[in-house]
Amino acid sequence: MSKQIIKPFELLLEYEKRSVSHALGTAEEETDLGDWSGIGFKIGDTHLVSEVDEVNEVVILPELVKIPGIDNWVLGLVNIRSNLIPAIDLRSYLTGESAKLTKHSRMLVINQPGGQAGLVVDEVFGQRHFKQSQWEDVEGENDSRIYSYCDKFFSHDDVVWNVFDMDQLVQDARFQNASIK
Repeated sequence: MSKQIIKPFELLLEYEKRSVSHALGTAEEETDLGDWSGIGFKIGDTHLVSEVDEVNEVVILPELVKIPGIDNWVLGLVNIRSNLIPAIDLRSYLTGESAKLTKHSRMLVINQPGGQAGLVVDEVFGQRHFKQSQWEDVEGENDSRIYSYCDKFFSHDDVVWNVFDMDQLVQDARFQNASIK
């Protein structure tokens, strides 16, 4: 019985060859990613995706400082790298039902007039890629306020990803005025 002798240098060359071929990929693989990228997240049972440029970062929800005299959809203030920003329960703002904070809950940090805001969501799925040719228009009336910020959606692997417009959200007068009336 003969044993094959593995030469370390040849083994390293083989690893390099595999690594380079994997990193380069093929042009076909690159086009499969799609031409539209977004950050996928979930509110209740609804899958949403917002354009990558609309989300600055995704963080685990830091410690909250409560603020009196504001709507219940504002959870409080959080400190993100020495910047105090409001933490918004996006589920409560959109549906009236408070989010159940779990180990999957995350905060999407977005820009808004005058600074940033943190949108607390049930779960974040990371970056998603779609082809703009797969966009479909949201049709009909839907009772949920979520869809007032969505006019397009993608359907991929039996999941409907509604395109959530963060710019439209931060320009909404209701979103900008969280004081209790």
